[in-house]
Amino acid sequence: MAEPAAQPNGLSTPPIPASSADDEKPAVLIIGGLGYIGRFLALHIHKNNLASEVRLVDKVLPQLAWLAPEFAEACSQDKFMQADASRERTSAPESSFPSQSLTLLVLESLSKIFTLPSGRTFTYVFNCGGETRYSQEESVYAARSLALTTTIARECARRNIPAYIEFSTGMVYKPPSSSTINQGGCTETAPTKPWLKLAKSKLQAEEALDVIRKETEAQTPGKGLRYSILRLAHVYGEYDNGFLARGLCLARVYQSKNEEMKWLYGKDLRIATVHVLDVCTAAWAAAQWTATPPPPPPAASSTSISITHNARIFNIVDRGSTSQLTLSTIIAALFAIPTGYHNALISTFARINLDSVVDDVNEDVLQPWADLLARRPGADTKRQGPISPFMERELLRDCEFCMSGKRAAEVLGWGPEAGRERLGEEMVREVVRSYERMGWWP
Repeated sequence: MAEPAAQPNGLSTPPIPASSADDEKPAVLIIGGLGYIGRFLALHIHKNNLASEVRLVDKVLPQLAWLAPEFAEACSQDKFMQADASRERTSAPESSFPSQSLTLLVLESLSKIFTLPSGRTFTYVFNCGGETRYSQEESVYAARSLALTTTIARECARRNIPAYIEFSTGMVYKPPSSSTINQGGCTETAPTKPWLKLAKSKLQAEEALDVIRKETEAQTPGKGLRYSILRLAHVYGEYDNGFLARGLCLARVYQSKNEEMKWLYGKDLRIATVHVLDVCTAAWAAAQWTATPPPPPPAASSTSISITHNARIFNIVDRGSTSQLTLSTIIAALFAIPTGYHNALISTFARINLDSVVDDVNEDVLQPWADLLARRPGADTKRQGPISPFMERELLRDCEFCMSGKRAAEVLGWGPEAGRERLGEEMVREVVRSYERMGWWP
């Protein structure tokens, strides 16, 4: 604490408590706070001292979340609450309780999540939760993702939270044509046609937010649910356990076997990317924008201005136009292995027989990966880490993934930080180094 300031009369004034400045900062709730994006968002807020209070809600305990040491303070136990918010409306069968009793049970459970010891109301709520695994049944996504979004969004509307941020995916778009790609990729108003079951669920969640907004605005004109949606590219960064992690693990297996790593569908297939640290800055910028009230209506009108659903959507993607050629070139350099592409005949066969192709790939790589892990110095066979070359059928779809981030730049003033504008060899090398630090890498 600073020393009291000396005054001309010899007296001193007590220092201003540090909390007085902090009280002006937003209070933040992160649903899925120990997930990949959630933990980095918590770390971003902590490092930059952006919030007065932070609460992380997750169904996974910190001890089981594969947290790296640098997350210890940002994701400390005093900030954490274990809960599965997606089940707060379905935690008991409808027939087991009278409707009034069920309503009271739901409100009590949500109250624990949304009530801070200080009595403050959350300013920003970020929904980083939901089912992130691919190739699940639609009922799984409905229960763990769609239900989560609707439950939390309705509670935000009821409490008049200034900003609710929903993390979605750019895979909701219909794969773009070559002319759309040449113009920079899908904009936020491009046609939607989700090509993953996970993406279909995300689009349903987006549409549910619009329904809740209209309902709550009709009930309370000038208020209602205030939200923004971030449609993300493939997110990567240190400790990544998603799309990029699979490719790196595959490359390590091919390196160990001294074999060429070949790709389906050709070098020009787009695979949009964005660094997780840039996702965090985009989320914060979106929350600030969402919490800013819309301009007052013209003097001649008594109707308040409402921001449309489409105007609340932002593509979050780097400027690199990442393609399979980008990734294969980086992998060839990092692992010193030859890379190439299967011919059109094999790619066509893969499109028709995708299940068989995926089974063959997994059969070829999973045992060699397990052998590599077993040979690590001091290997713990019971804790092998969250990364693996296991390939999901949906990830081998022949679909262009290309988005434009122009609107986020124009409206939010957001863009990837210098040095992260495009996926590069050094950034991928940093991912591998992070695996090595955690003992995940063979």
